[in-house]
Amino acid sequence: MNGLAQPQPASPTPSPTPLLGPILPTEGLLELGTWEALGRRLLTRVVDALPALVAAVVVLFVFLVLARITTQILTAFLSRTRADPALVHIAERLTRSVIVVFGVIMAASQAGLAVGSLLAGVGVVGLAVGLAAQDTLASVVAGLTILWDRPFRLGDTVTIAETYGVVTEIGIRTTRLRTPDHRDVLLPNKQVIEDKIINHTLHPLLRLDIPIGIAYHQDSRQAREVLLAAVDGHPRLDPERGAEVVLVELADSAVVLHLRAWLADPSAERAAWVELLELAKVTLDEAGIQIPFPQRTVHLGRGVARELGELIARRDRAT
Repeated sequence: MNGLAQPQPASPTPSPTPLLGPILPTEGLLELGTWEALGRRLLTRVVDALPALVAAVVVLFVFLVLARITTQILTAFLSRTRADPALVHIAERLTRSVIVVFGVIMAASQAGLAVGSLLAGVGVVGLAVGLAAQDTLASVVAGLTILWDRPFRLGDTVTIAETYGVVTEIGIRTTRLRTPDHRDVLLPNKQVIEDKIINHTLHPLLRLDIPIGIAYHQDSRQAREVLLAAVDGHPRLDPERGAEVVLVELADSAVVLHLRAWLADPSAERAAWVELLELAKVTLDEAGIQIPFPQRTVHLGRGVARELGELIARRDRAT
């Protein structure tokens, strides 16, 4: 030989035993020794996996603490900037969710799980769910639009999709209203954006226009005087802005007046409407001013009237 050492073939590197590999025997299930060997194998697996599991728990705990501290700092910062409470709440939830999800992924990686394959599977499932839940995603985008445009805030009294109530929650997917009869109504944000929004309390001033009809033979000036005298000094009206009564329509059966009054508290709109409407009815009754009901006058030609008279006469003779 030439005196040179021949290179030895490299021995194959043994592949690591997965921590969560199969441990159940495939045969000899009825033998006691099989189950003793299974117990020893299980104990060995637990001991081998214990450091990784402890590390995963520690990582998850650290991320949970980090999520709590981060959300507290974010909430304090946004509160100082006088951000909308709904925006603060949503930002807090999103931040906590992102940090916790990232912590779970890191903990799973420390535990020896195939995170890459898991994320790929989650991505495929997420794509399928996204395609199947387009309306939900549209509501999420609409929720962000509401938070950006701010057509209403928490505590505002609004009318959305013919629903009147107080805004109690603005979420990513839905907006919650509390109606005057204390019913909670959940409206998808997609519908909120697409429908007409009436905000009754966005501004501190709100005027009521209450329609009131009087008969044609009544004096509209007298009706105006008695109505203005009745609402003068009403506790629900703004004392610095006087009420007025204007004629707005000559309808088929009535002269329509509008009682226009500014509210001291816009949130009491419904209560003020009911009180002022009843007050107007009582005031007009006491003043002897008639509130008419719909009437129709039928004019008959001479021939039709003669035939109708003869028909009535024959009926009377028959009876």
